[in-house]
Amino acid sequence: MSHSTEMNALLGSLLGEKRSHPNKLLVTHLQNVADFACRLAFYQGININDNLLTTIALTHDLGKVHPKFQKLLDGKGSGVNHAKTSAWFTYSITEDILAAEIICRHHTGLRNLEDLITDWLNDQSFKDMKNLLPDWPFKVSEKQVEKLQDTLFDLKYEINIEQWLKVRLLYSLLISADRMDAIGINCLSDKKIPPFSQPDLPTRSVRIDNWRKEIKDICLQRANEIDKPGVYTLTLPTGAGKTLTGLSIAYEWAKRFEAKSIIYALPFISIVEQTASVAKNIFDADHVQEDHSLAYGKDDDNIEYSTNSSAWNKMSTLFRYWREPVVLTTLVHLWDALFSPKANRTMNFHRLSNAIVILDEPQTISPHLWKGFGKVLSYLSQKFNTYFLLMTATQPQIASEKELAPPNTFFPFNRHKYEVLIGDNKDIKKVTISDLSGILKEKLPLYERSGLIVVNRKKTAIDAFKLLQSLDLNAPVLLLSGWVTPYRRRIILRYLKWLEKKGQRHYLAATQVIEAGVDLDFGWVFRDLGPIDSIIQVGGRCNRHCNENYEGKVLVAEVTNDRGQPTWRKIYDEIMIDKTKEVLRNNPNFKEREAATIVNEYYKKILEGLASVPIYDRLSQGQWGEYSKLIDDEESGGSYNITVFIEENSKLIPMLKKLEETDWTLEARDEQKKIIQKVMQYAIEIPKELISACRSFCAQISTYDDEPVFSTVFEGRAWLLRKEAIKKEGGLYSPLLGFMPPETKDIEETALFL
Repeated sequence: MSHSTEMNALLGSLLGEKRSHPNKLLVTHLQNVADFACRLAFYQGININDNLLTTIALTHDLGKVHPKFQKLLDGKGSGVNHAKTSAWFTYSITEDILAAEIICRHHTGLRNLEDLITDWLNDQSFKDMKNLLPDWPFKVSEKQVEKLQDTLFDLKYEINIEQWLKVRLLYSLLISADRMDAIGINCLSDKKIPPFSQPDLPTRSVRIDNWRKEIKDICLQRANEIDKPGVYTLTLPTGAGKTLTGLSIAYEWAKRFEAKSIIYALPFISIVEQTASVAKNIFDADHVQEDHSLAYGKDDDNIEYSTNSSAWNKMSTLFRYWREPVVLTTLVHLWDALFSPKANRTMNFHRLSNAIVILDEPQTISPHLWKGFGKVLSYLSQKFNTYFLLMTATQPQIASEKELAPPNTFFPFNRHKYEVLIGDNKDIKKVTISDLSGILKEKLPLYERSGLIVVNRKKTAIDAFKLLQSLDLNAPVLLLSGWVTPYRRRIILRYLKWLEKKGQRHYLAATQVIEAGVDLDFGWVFRDLGPIDSIIQVGGRCNRHCNENYEGKVLVAEVTNDRGQPTWRKIYDEIMIDKTKEVLRNNPNFKEREAATIVNEYYKKILEGLASVPIYDRLSQGQWGEYSKLIDDEESGGSYNITVFIEENSKLIPMLKKLEETDWTLEARDEQKKIIQKVMQYAIEIPKELISACRSFCAQISTYDDEPVFSTVFEGRAWLLRKEAIKKEGGLYSPLLGFMPPETKDIEETALFL
């Protein structure tokens, strides 16, 4: 069957009053999904087999005609798995096993080729197809089954990257269209990328402003020389206006190449929020979508997308679908769109076609993944007509057809210099937090300028905070880590910016949460040993606002605990630290403009020593169900984290109660998810090993209503810490320090990256 009109007529005559959802006819749902899928492909400018896409969409739910499924819609019985039977209907028309596999997995996820072959070889549900729709003109005969078996045996030898792209693209379009119709969307928008509006920028100095403009103009000129899709890089030092330059390039490319969307991916939620505010000033705010786990719980979410905006809000909230022409998202979500086998995570894959995709700070991706990831980006750029732009001050060796920044782009003057402390053994000096007091006084303008200490573990950050407090600095001392709730972190960051604006000296102890994208400025920085690109990123907070009257200093040493164990263990790959030590031993003193050369030397060394994950090769071999996550869910060493909600204000508990006590329907899922996202503002993660010690600590604290201070919520999946345990001193959580782990023995410190 080649024409949708004929198929629609056939379905209309066969399906009658059969339903797909409680209040929707099956034939209507199938027609809507087919219409949505084709429109999505058209709007995105995707060159695809329309007949195949239409057939997939019109047959994807035919298995729902089963009497058991129809009874389920009336609240009777347990239903039946309709996907496989539907897939046989698809195969009966197309004789395309990969198209049928898309239908078979449209509620679950893609799987490896071996599993696909085994399942289809053993399946006999095509026999049900004949009974469910007796008048269906396309029957699967025994001869066709034999032909399918031969196809499956051949498939393992014929599989290639082109088939992965075909499957994932069709899968993405089908899943998106199916979910859209299911939640009540009745029209699509063809919004275009809006005009670029130059924002007002803070003035540093005439010299720096002119330098930034010159660099931006050169980068734009070099970008205008690009005439084909590919993977391009933009390597600019901190403070060069990288965000604005990148968005300018993206807009010029989008205009010149008629791109359908700009996708801007960043590593941390805090940076997404920050960059989204910039993008909303450049483009019309209602054309910009801020996409991350906390974005859809905001009280001011009043953007009108269309006449059915509530349905679109559901689509965004439930599935994080990229609906707007300009999207600010996380690298994790982009990674999921590219590689996750889960059905709902693939929806945004088609949105990468004919798009400008910016990856900001791509060095945060594990070096193990660089080579394979780069090959996939290069492949997609050609097949999808996509322009990828990798932007950072420390450019990893992922892929690049051309660097858009001029060679040897340095800041007009050295804002800071680096000093690596070397011990008597000619290795990087090992120090404890208690040792830092003398080192800071000796090596840094401790009492003259604001300072930042960055360490690898949250417990160590607390110790560093206490050290700073003990030095009689006569200035505010603050702390930021993953043990501070997002709600509290925002307050602290606002306070730090206020102190900075007032010109008041201040000090901060922090973990890696401060590493990138945080617009804070300090006169000096101490960085615990980590990978050298992380050290350079932290160095970007030193004299960030370009005071020409002094040169900041970044001091580096290897912090150990009281047992002499370095704090980087189980956080960073050992080979990354070994190569960092090797490079820094040879360059213990260097200036800001020398940093890029040193980082490049480091990248070369680690790529020589690290085993690469063959992402591209796996996809080419049909390993579509395997997934190398960008961020591991679990800690190394067999430990994992438990969510703890902190009652920092009166809003939290009513929201938790509503989540627990409400019988959430499918129609209310978007409200549920919004509340979840709001309560996560009060959430931290702690190692499971600390739960018992926390319970013992809180057992001594009484409350006015005799409720336990520390108790489980969500049927034991998380914990709630009530306000009675929140104290400046002597509590389990401090507004100043965040979570304060009770004194315990034999529990190893655990770090959480945020």
